[in-house]
Amino acid sequence: MKVLARFPSPTGERPASGRPVLTATAVAAGCLVAVGLAGTLSMRHFGAVPFSVPSWPWYHSWPSYLFWQPTLDAGAALAALPLALAAAAVLVALARAGQLARGPRLAGSLAAVFTLALAVAALAGGPAAWSAPLAFVGEYPGAVGQVGAIPTFLGEFAARVPSLPDFAAQHPPFATLFYVLVDRVWGGLGAAALATVAAGCLGLLVTAGLARDELGDQGERVALLCWALAPVTVLYLATSADAMWAPVLAGAALAADRGLQRRSWPWTLAGGGLLWLASMLTFAAALVLPFLAVRALAVRAAAGWGWVLRWAAATAAVVVGLAGLLWAATGYDVVAAVAAVDDVWRHAPGTEQRVWWVWIPGDLLAFAAILGFPLAAALAARLAAVVRERAWGSFEAATGAALLAAACWGHTRGEVERMWQFLVPFAVVVAARQLLRWRAGPALVAALLGAQALAVQLLFYTRW
Repeated sequence: MKVLARFPSPTGERPASGRPVLTATAVAAGCLVAVGLAGTLSMRHFGAVPFSVPSWPWYHSWPSYLFWQPTLDAGAALAALPLALAAAAVLVALARAGQLARGPRLAGSLAAVFTLALAVAALAGGPAAWSAPLAFVGEYPGAVGQVGAIPTFLGEFAARVPSLPDFAAQHPPFATLFYVLVDRVWGGLGAAALATVAAGCLGLLVTAGLARDELGDQGERVALLCWALAPVTVLYLATSADAMWAPVLAGAALAADRGLQRRSWPWTLAGGGLLWLASMLTFAAALVLPFLAVRALAVRAAAGWGWVLRWAAATAAVVVGLAGLLWAATGYDVVAAVAAVDDVWRHAPGTEQRVWWVWIPGDLLAFAAILGFPLAAALAARLAAVVRERAWGSFEAATGAALLAAACWGHTRGEVERMWQFLVPFAVVVAARQLLRWRAGPALVAALLGAQALAVQLLFYTRW
């Protein structure tokens, strides 16, 4: 099983060139915008529903869950737009700061991402826009008052599911408990929104770890810039509760993969612990398993089954052990909880009408579009290289397997802009490798991604 070699850093080899990335971005943008335009018209039955009829909540731009609704709060924009541009400039400067130590660079990037996400969201309504997504009926904060004692809530979770708000009833209990704990420290939707953004920003650290392992220092800088300015990050950190648990899922894959690749028991145990925590936040935690399976098969091909089986057994033992401890301490029944949530999900509005063979390519196209046109082009180029070079054990192949599994999984038919937040670090690392090969300048990539993020924010209603 062939594994792609790490590409060398372009530093000192030849100057950055904008032509390859601009050409690829133009092609990707043309294709994805054409799909979105066709999807917009098809949802309106090609003229039967005029654009004078508001897009929300029925007429989105299929396959993207975006609603044509140009919006700008002019008063808020006077402060928010300069702040967003300044945060983006800081991110570019940090990516170029070769003499700055890694710790301060990561800390500065975290602060800049937090600022950027809030500033861009404020363009649609000032600070009130931060908490608006969580104010909808059915969101997690609506369940805060129903929880009571946490151990009792966990023990009775399966029985309580039918009485919980929609989103709390469709996910494991820790998603709701995140907002319960935030509320007990600082009440109100504003606090819940800021906590969601702060938690989501930790995805930058996961991206840093993945990129450092795969691409080295230069690749890490490129990947961090791409993750921070990708429209999927900028727009959904401040609008989607899914951003809160995304770093846990991606971090679980990072830790488990480090345990596998480095033959490290501490990383293996950490990976198992994070996988269990991820499974208590969302059932989408299962979608990191295809990534780990491909990585495990690559190690097996190189060194046999011995370590792979020990790693898998230890990881599973940690997950099962922690589940058993929670059951012993609180009575939380995993099987009953899964059955109760599945029953709610199967009857959720719109779920039964989503045809799988339409949504498999639709989900992939929607994710590519919101990832950002330059990153979508680079990701497609790398995945094509996997097929061409038959590199079935590579990081790229593992990422492709996770994306394909997510598209085929019935619980993610549409709305992937928020649901696939945890897959963004992997896609970005794959794309960053290609951007290094294209010698794309950081400022150019940042400008392309930032411009797309602002365009989507100003022209569309994202809901999440």
